[in-house]
Amino acid sequence: MSNAYNPDGSKFGNLRGKVVVLTGGANGIGACTVRDLVSNGAKVVFGDYDAKAGEALTSSLGSDVTFLKMNVAEYSDNVNLFKLAREKHGRVDHAVAVAGIGERGDWFKSSLTTEDVEKPEQIGTVEVNLIAVLYFIRVALPYLRLERKEGEDKSVVIVGSAAGFRESPGLPIYNATKHGVQGVMRSLRKSLWESERIRINVLNPGVTDTNMANVVANAFRKAGLQDAVNMPEDLAVTILGFLTEADMWGKSVYVEGGKGWEWEQGYWDSMPSWLGEAPTQRLRDGLKLVASGKIWDFHYAQQAPK
Repeated sequence: MSNAYNPDGSKFGNLRGKVVVLTGGANGIGACTVRDLVSNGAKVVFGDYDAKAGEALTSSLGSDVTFLKMNVAEYSDNVNLFKLAREKHGRVDHAVAVAGIGERGDWFKSSLTTEDVEKPEQIGTVEVNLIAVLYFIRVALPYLRLERKEGEDKSVVIVGSAAGFRESPGLPIYNATKHGVQGVMRSLRKSLWESERIRINVLNPGVTDTNMANVVANAFRKAGLQDAVNMPEDLAVTILGFLTEADMWGKSVYVEGGKGWEWEQGYWDSMPSWLGEAPTQRLRDGLKLVASGKIWDFHYAQQAPK
């Protein structure tokens, strides 16, 4: 079972003076998040490919916001974003990966011929939605650690999708990327929290009325499913909740119609009912064995060429 998740707005003031680095901040969910962060006193450094929208947003919000035109799929651009935050503010407190795109083309279309598959097509969705998130987190972590004082809250937020835990017909590549970022969070959450008290969480929005999904949002409304449609402002509030819940780590929150449900714990707790008692116990015992991740270091050392 899932549990209702309601952001505690009374804690948003804890963001005052905090430095937040964010990708995908020029439009939609990202832009709403930038506005809410600034209104609660945070200092924001954000990147986006849309320079016109990014610069306009920055101009409207004042000196606590800094914009960098970037391509999240370029590793060096992620480095430059965090360097800029450090140079301007001296530290980084939170990192939020919002940038994402939808399906590009039809990779598995039924009309594919043997000639068509001789050459691969680019999969930009993988580069932006998954590879770029890996880049972002890798670069973020050492910046979060820099000159950290005891007790300071540090966190990473990934904007995933409901496609991270269900099928999405017609969106196989997008679906794969959102399952991928879910796996990244699950693999990192325990080690980051237990060894460094760095929190990582994932937001799983359902259909959201942004430029990327407004056609689907309108179709939902016409079908009588208007209560399931998010507005980007709803998700910005949820992200601020993630940033200010200092004991929240390793969680996944599905949001529809502005209402959230944390489902990660329910997924884990219900496993015996859908997988079976015995295999669940063996799986959990095995997970304890590899929990530190160190066993893989030994494995790879043994496999390395002599």
